[in-house]
Amino acid sequence: MMYYKKFTAFGFILALISSFCACKDDDNEKQGSFNKNIPVEISSFEPQEVTPRTQFLIYGKNFGNDPSQICLKLGGIETRVVGCNNECLYCMIPRGSNKGTIELTVGGQTVVASDRFTYIANTQVTTLCGYVDETGRYEVKDGTFEECGMNNPKWLSIDPKNPNHIYMIEEFNSLRLIDMEHRTLTTVATVGSLNISDPRSLSWSVTGDTLYMNNYSENQASISITMLLRDEGFKKGHPVLSNYPFVISATTHPVTGDIYFNQESDASIKRYNIKTGEVETMFTAGGSWIWLYLYFHPSGEYAYLVCPRGGSIFKVQYNKETNELDPPTLFVGQGDFGYGSGHGYNEGTGSSARLGVLWQGVWVKNEKYEQLEDQELYDFYVADGYLWGIHPGDLIWRVTPAAEAIRYAGRGSIALDNNHFGYVDGDLLNEARFNGPQSITYDEKNKIFYIGDWNNHRIRQIIVQ
Repeated sequence: MMYYKKFTAFGFILALISSFCACKDDDNEKQGSFNKNIPVEISSFEPQEVTPRTQFLIYGKNFGNDPSQICLKLGGIETRVVGCNNECLYCMIPRGSNKGTIELTVGGQTVVASDRFTYIANTQVTTLCGYVDETGRYEVKDGTFEECGMNNPKWLSIDPKNPNHIYMIEEFNSLRLIDMEHRTLTTVATVGSLNISDPRSLSWSVTGDTLYMNNYSENQASISITMLLRDEGFKKGHPVLSNYPFVISATTHPVTGDIYFNQESDASIKRYNIKTGEVETMFTAGGSWIWLYLYFHPSGEYAYLVCPRGGSIFKVQYNKETNELDPPTLFVGQGDFGYGSGHGYNEGTGSSARLGVLWQGVWVKNEKYEQLEDQELYDFYVADGYLWGIHPGDLIWRVTPAAEAIRYAGRGSIALDNNHFGYVDGDLLNEARFNGPQSITYDEKNKIFYIGDWNNHRIRQIIVQ
């Protein structure tokens, strides 16, 4: 998309703005300060076409150098100024600014731009970050969204206290931070510094100040679950549970804070009591060496149990009296816990649906359910990706409370080689293609999906209109 390509130079422009704002000597301060005796002017802006969260530059005169003293409205919506100098202002396009107007107030002076920007409101899959060249080469690299690189984005999790911070597990490598405000990808901690080898999932404490990370290891004495603390910048690991090898996933109950984890070797879901430190088996899936991912409903009253190798989603009720989980019952898919006999692609309800390799999922409130006064308010979105060369899905599913599995995004076009997977941005259902999406999270405040596109080595996004 043309407006996306224009921003390869924005890192330089933003750095220039920051340098102006950072000047502390009297001469630079005087040159960049607002002068009430001359008019504020808007001369131009870029880009001309925008979508929500697009980087936006406004050029003119007498803006001053203090963003806190500027009132900016884009399309009639008040918008925070990220950075400025006396002649250039940097901000982000807010959702719903479809009027395209630019209104700026500084020191009691208000000016309106003579031209308007064009607001593109259709919901599309776009690329957020992850540089891959035209030959498919990439490198694991920190930096701006335009230059950073990644191998395999295993898991994504939004900071509950800052939706601009998305934490990502880089498989076998590190915990990384996607910073939406500064538009950078940086490494927070490596697996070596955390004394683990293979992190698989992230989950937050009830307070949002502790980040739990499980560790898959065949070593009986290894760390099974570690925690990272906010006041340490999530840079240091503190072992919570050890001596449980083959832990596939771990998640916290949204009310009690207890940690429920899957031990692959006996196909069990176990509970770690956060207060007593005791571990108790909730149930087993009827076999061994089975991968299970548990996703608690925001109320904590039940959970979905996702089986990547079985292409199935089960429902598990939570008992408030005992803090235990009932045995799972099939919700969507073929009911397979095991090794792919149920994989496929077919929209449907309950057992009539055929799903592929299901990985990370996320609960999303559906405003239409609120309007209908429906008792259940959440849909469940899950990434259907890739495993051992198998590509049954390569899409994002929306699973409704009525057990309907509906294609939400992906498989929108077919390549010349007749593949439904690949790398294409665009309309959710008619154009967009993924290549083994494995992770997904949702920013409820800004209404944005973030998707870790495994084989494309990129983070994709869907800004919901």
